Amino acid sequence: MESKNYYDILEVSVKASAQEITLAKNKLAKRYHPDVNMRNGIDTTDKMQEILEAYLVLSDPAKRAEYDREIRGNRPSKMQTFNLYEESEEVEDPDHPTFVTYWKAAGALYDIIEQSNALFRQRENAAKLGELAIQALHHIILLREAKIPERYWYPDIMNWLLFKWYQNRNYNLEYLLKLYDDHEKNDMNKIEKLKLQNRAYRYQHSVKKLLRY
Repeated sequence: MESKNYYDILEVSVKASAQEITLAKNKLAKRYHPDVNMRNGIDTTDKMQEILEAYLVLSDPAKRAEYDREIRGNRPSKMQTFNLYEESEEVEDPDHPTFVTYWKAAGALYDIIEQSNALFRQRENAAKLGELAIQALHHIILLREAKIPERYWYPDIMNWLLFKWYQNRNYNLEYLLKLYDDHEKNDMNKIEKLKLQNRAYRYQHSVKKLLRY
């Protein structure tokens, strides 16, 4: 049986827009995150690996164009997978955190912000928003203590950093952030860069809005 391609993995059309790809990734990541499913005795690590790998290719215009040429030519595309579950014990050690620790914190913060944005559009949610603000603060403190500036907290950026870290786990945070800055400067076209920066800015605004509540 032929392996699924990246579009199949994200459950999107080959004509899907960048926004549709991001929405699909976020939806699937919530469903298949290992931390959530391991509580129910289900190991979804492999599935999560596929989702991240597919997203990292399809969200990058240059990589997506190259990948599209590959699948049109029926050439197999190798997936550079990594083992999230293998890192679980190390991640839980606060004295020896890996980048996965910060990636998880950023992901949890994003989920909280998504909830708070929905509540701000409703009325009489003061108590719930207060609870979310407290939950968010825990993750924010962790990210700030690691000296990761707020502009990197957006999920698309943290996913890129996670993938780079898995390629070489000797990279420290300072170097990882420099790699991303170089990637943004040299590999992104102006339109993609502006779109991503705009999404990241709006996300930072939402974080600050919740903390002011």
